[in-house]
Amino acid sequence: MSPSLTPDELAAVAKACDAARADPASCPAPLRALVEAWGGAVPPPRAAPAPEDDPGAAAPDAPDDPEVVPPESDAPQPMGPDAPPEISEAEADQLTELKIAAADALASGALEDAVDKFTRVIQKLPSPLVYAKRADAFVRMRKCVSAIRDCDAALRLNPDSAKALKIRGVANRYLGRWEAANADLAKGLAIDFDEDTAEIAKVVEARWHDIRTARLKREAEKRDAEKKKREDEARERAERAAAARAQAENAGAGAGGFPGGGGFPGGGGFPGAGGMPGMPNIPPELMQKVMSDPSLMAAMQNPRGMAALQDCMQNPANFMKYQNDPEIMNLVTKLSGMVGGMGGMGGGFPGGMGGGFPGAGGGFPGGGPSSAGFEDVTEDAVPGAGGSASVEDVD
Repeated sequence: MSPSLTPDELAAVAKACDAARADPASCPAPLRALVEAWGGAVPPPRAAPAPEDDPGAAAPDAPDDPEVVPPESDAPQPMGPDAPPEISEAEADQLTELKIAAADALASGALEDAVDKFTRVIQKLPSPLVYAKRADAFVRMRKCVSAIRDCDAALRLNPDSAKALKIRGVANRYLGRWEAANADLAKGLAIDFDEDTAEIAKVVEARWHDIRTARLKREAEKRDAEKKKREDEARERAERAAAARAQAENAGAGAGGFPGGGGFPGGGGFPGAGGMPGMPNIPPELMQKVMSDPSLMAAMQNPRGMAALQDCMQNPANFMKYQNDPEIMNLVTKLSGMVGGMGGMGGGFPGGMGGGFPGAGGGFPGGGPSSAGFEDVTEDAVPGAGGSASVEDVD
């Protein structure tokens, strides 16, 4: 027959089981051996959460405070059942006496004894007030993590427990969690004001104000730096685009846009010393128009087209040879239209006529020379037919 256990021994066994249930690392060796002998296994210890994963972690920019303590590494204390069980009147009387004894121990500073007695009450009949009183004992022992755990349990049972809110605020204050402490103390004091807690709240509020001000300043500086970075990047992109456009324009202007060393054959422009006959330079307006027309640029780069254009510019009467050549006439028509649209080249094309080409202003069919413009040109006047022609002979 197995030996019977006294009530105190049963309470000790229950306490060991509760501790092991809360955290396997707290499992006593005899209990572990018993579990393993029965074919079971004790789970590995629970990993403590990383500080950055704790929403109430101390602010990294908090000012130094000599009263701030590090979190304790104690195993979680035993907790009560989620739903208070039914107890007899005799058990209720015993628990009442135990609560009075725990309160006396707390008042006298016997904190370990107070925690032990409050724990025995919690395991039998948990309540928000008993959790909060045990949390008070833990705070005085500077076991603030345990105190916060008890306050959380109390607030789950009663979200408006002023005592639990204020004690949790004080626990957060000693952990340097100024934001959480300020929120808890403000809410708890709004429900139940007391002078002692209000003094602590003043210290917490001042600390949190300094931290919040510094944090907002850093956030503003970060936003300003990001804005300046975006503006600098946009300006650099605009400058690179402008430089690329300028480089392209300079390259086009320097090369003349046409084959033959920067212009029409003849060196840097139209035939005749770098420009149109009788004109030292190509007007920028005409050059811009020519370069902006891809089809015209392609035609100007065609050796056949350039040869025909040079032939006609040397002797306007030669336009008659190309009237049935759509490719050449298209080139002539476009150039004639551009020159005419500029109000005249001032002698830029042969003969110094206002439109540049003979009959500029629409005299040519489709923009080229008109039949009326060459009505006096005969076969004898065409080079190669035994005669010669000049601008004076045409009209």
